[in-house]
Amino acid sequence: MIWLSFALFGIVALLWATDSKDKVRRYFPEAASEEPLASAINVGILAPQNSLKQAKENFTFSAQSLGPRANLFIIVYTLGCAALAWYIGFAILVNHGIVVSFACFLLLLFLGYRWLLDRRRRQFEQTFPDALNILMSAVTAGESLMQAVSFVGQNLDNEIGREFKNMGDRLKLGETPEKVLERAAKRFPYPEFIFFTVAVRANITRGGQLKGVLARLIRVLVDTRTMETKKMAMTSEARISAKVVAAIPLIFSIILYQVNPANINFILYDPEGFWVLYYVIGSELLGLFIVWLLVKAVKL
Repeated sequence: MIWLSFALFGIVALLWATDSKDKVRRYFPEAASEEPLASAINVGILAPQNSLKQAKENFTFSAQSLGPRANLFIIVYTLGCAALAWYIGFAILVNHGIVVSFACFLLLLFLGYRWLLDRRRRQFEQTFPDALNILMSAVTAGESLMQAVSFVGQNLDNEIGREFKNMGDRLKLGETPEKVLERAAKRFPYPEFIFFTVAVRANITRGGQLKGVLARLIRVLVDTRTMETKKMAMTSEARISAKVVAAIPLIFSIILYQVNPANINFILYDPEGFWVLYYVIGSELLGLFIVWLLVKAVKL
């Protein structure tokens, strides 16, 4: 059963990796076929590459959203993860204590990393439409693109506002818009921001009505947020049911351990019973991962 679970997990991971699409091609399917448009916009520069360096940059940018005490928070969380992993490996699951502690430590660090990325993503989704509204108002009033970008940075006191302020300062110093937008796209590697940088670069290169493009982008962002909220509401029952089912073995194990510890000693301390614990934990994680994939794949 354990090897069967590993095989199913590998198949699901392979299908998930195969189904993933490039962010830029999802929004610009014609970019690969139309050579003049691709050469004018240069989408490849704006699309972030998945690598260890990119993960490090994402962590650095996400940690900055914690504020001036970000380093202190990260150190405290890392020490807390190390203490909890040591307690699980050497006080509860004494068999294979070193391996269990190391695995728990890596898992807790990964969960913290994902929480930072999701937190920054949520903040971006909440503040980016406001920045676009201010930018469109400035462009409508007759301001140039450089002045409009600086105006957004002056009126927004958040991460997006600071990035627009930085973009405006670099444009005033004479840096090319391509470099400025490329650097900004690396800091916010999200489809919405990449779409914005592509639209701005196309407007700078070939001209056009930037106001109309921004208006349509704002409408798309609002519609996307509405659809995402609707999707989460429609799948809330299934997600809660999956979490409750996954929590049942843990809750009953804690109850049995409090009533009679001898009922759980076989799983915790016996070398053969320990594999049963591995199988239960692996099955729970695999089930939650499949539910997460199903919810993510829902399209309205």
